[in-house]
Amino acid sequence: MPRDVPIVLQALADLYRKSAAGGHGGVRDFICDHEQLLRHANCHDGDEREKAEDDLKRAELESGRLLSLDRAARSGLYQRVRLSKDGGETWLFQKLGENAPREQRSELAAFFKAMGGLPMPENWRTKWRAWCESLERKALSQGGVQPFRRDDPAGNDEFLKTLLGVIYWQDESLIRFASSVICGDSKRLENLEGRLVAALQAIRGDDACSLEDFGILRKPRTLAFHGSLVLKFGSERVNFGLLPGPCSISEINLNQADAVATDATLCLTIENEEVFLELAKRNQGWLLVHTSFPGSAVRRLFGMLPEDLDCLHFGDSDPAGFDILRDLREKTGRPFRPVCMNFRTGPAAPPLTSEERKTIERLLATPLMEDVYAELRAMLNARSKGVFEQESLSIAEVVDCIGALASSRQAG
Repeated sequence: MPRDVPIVLQALADLYRKSAAGGHGGVRDFICDHEQLLRHANCHDGDEREKAEDDLKRAELESGRLLSLDRAARSGLYQRVRLSKDGGETWLFQKLGENAPREQRSELAAFFKAMGGLPMPENWRTKWRAWCESLERKALSQGGVQPFRRDDPAGNDEFLKTLLGVIYWQDESLIRFASSVICGDSKRLENLEGRLVAALQAIRGDDACSLEDFGILRKPRTLAFHGSLVLKFGSERVNFGLLPGPCSISEINLNQADAVATDATLCLTIENEEVFLELAKRNQGWLLVHTSFPGSAVRRLFGMLPEDLDCLHFGDSDPAGFDILRDLREKTGRPFRPVCMNFRTGPAAPPLTSEERKTIERLLATPLMEDVYAELRAMLNARSKGVFEQESLSIAEVVDCIGALASSRQAG
């Protein structure tokens, strides 16, 4: 920006950018209150005010009245500052040494139009073009163009390059390795992750989309388990049931297996790792799996286990714990029964937050959770999460509860 541009004209340009005229292109003159402009420029009294008024008078003459000052008929005092719809914007931003909003909108729209013509994988082409066309329209109308930014052309170029790198990523890699390859900076993908995920979700119309869907992982896809589990690879068998302690398996190994088998008649998923390890010490022939919201490795395992396997879940009895139970049921298609997840009162039980109340209300509107409506309503009525942590129960009590549930199914 030229050094001699008056502060009051910089303030006028700022107000113009934020106005409908600056956003969409004006069909009328842009008008702002004289006093409002001076206050926005922090020139509303003293010598600063006098200089600002002189600068406005000079601009009125220099612009050939593309910028004009409206005065009160009787007093002659300045009331409004007017920027002509025909050439006023161009004059003002040339004076500032900046691109006018109209030019910025056109350049951004052209950027999105060019984006729409980029080569894409076949299954992406239609949705990609529709997304780019939507951004192009928003650029011209001053709508939101997130995750791109209106005032950062260089940043937009970098973001587009990174987004394409994610879409075309092949194989599975940890995020920092992928970031080094795509961005030349091992931490850049993590910095851009929120914006990248927003873009991918908008393109695909899928709120659950993440970098993991493209093989870019924060940690390897694995699951921790204990008990009877056999992986079959042709005529070969890998029997994890022979191992006395818990172990982990990569999703890659599950994907390579032809089938899995188990002698267990009951599978128990456990939310917290510490409780999982304690129950593994007391395993009574069950298949134990450690998971909260089930990742792809957990979902893959349940897709391979026998359909008639009795599935139980032991988690915290707070709203988040019941939301994990819902997610397990939805993602695996299996009717997990809750273990010891009844609402338990206590004098030091924490109150529900507004977000937790919303979670309960959402769960109460989910038919899949009808069997736990009573526990959810008890939390709402108490306005408390109760004594909700798994660790608050004795392991012996949990083992008895599992046994009772298993017996009830066998009796049924």
